[in-house]
Amino acid sequence: MIPGISYRLRYSRRAKRLSLQVVPGEVRVTAPAGASISVIEEFVCNRAQWLTEKLACLASVTPPSIPLEFTDGSEVSVLGRKAVLKLLENTSQVEKLIEHNGILYAHLPGGSDLTVTVERWLDDLLLDHVKGIVDKYSRLRLVPSGIRFRTASTRWGSCSPSGVIMINRRLVHAPLSVVEYVVVHELVHLRHRNHSKKFWKIIESILGDVKPQKQWLRLQGAYLLHQTR
Repeated sequence: MIPGISYRLRYSRRAKRLSLQVVPGEVRVTAPAGASISVIEEFVCNRAQWLTEKLACLASVTPPSIPLEFTDGSEVSVLGRKAVLKLLENTSQVEKLIEHNGILYAHLPGGSDLTVTVERWLDDLLLDHVKGIVDKYSRLRLVPSGIRFRTASTRWGSCSPSGVIMINRRLVHAPLSVVEYVVVHELVHLRHRNHSKKFWKIIESILGDVKPQKQWLRLQGAYLLHQTR
C-alpha cells in the first residue's frame, strides 16, 4: 500500500495497461492479468499527489441528497432542490406523489413500496423536463428519434446512430442547468458525432460558458454515478 492512499485492485484479462479511476472516497486500479504488485505500487506511487488532490477535491463538495432507501422523512435532491418525503395514509388506494414547498407528499395505500413509487415519479419528472428541453431547441433542427433512460455508472448520456438519445436517470438529482447541458450535449451529437471544435462551438453558441455544469458533473455528479442504489 502507498502511505496515505489505499486502493481497490482489479485484474482484467481485457486490460492492456494499468489504469486509475478516482471515485468519492476511493481509488480503483485496473491491471492486466499477471501484472506484479511491485509494478502496480510504483504506478500508483508516481501519481500519489494527483490522487490525493483529486480525492480532496471530491471530498470538498456537498453531494446531492440521495438516500439508499426512501422512507418517511428522507431528504432527496430533485432537480437541484432539496425535498423531504412525507408519508400520508391514502384511503383511496391510489398512489400519488405531490411536491409542494420543498416537501414530497406520498399518498400510498398500505403495503406500497415507497422507493418504487418515488423512482417512478422521478423518472416521469425528468422525462417532462427532457422533453421540454428538446422542444425548446427543435428550432435548431436537433430532434432525436427517441428518448431513453438508463442507470449508468460511467456516462450521463449518449446518442445512438439511429438518433435516439440516452439520458442517465440519476440526472434528476442535478440542477436544471446541468440537465439542460447534458441534453443539449446529446442533441448536438445528432449533428457532430465527435467532440471536435465544431461540436463545442455549437454547444457554446447555445448555452454559453458550460464550465460550471461540467465541473458539477465531475464533482457532485461523481456521487450520483457511483451510488450503490
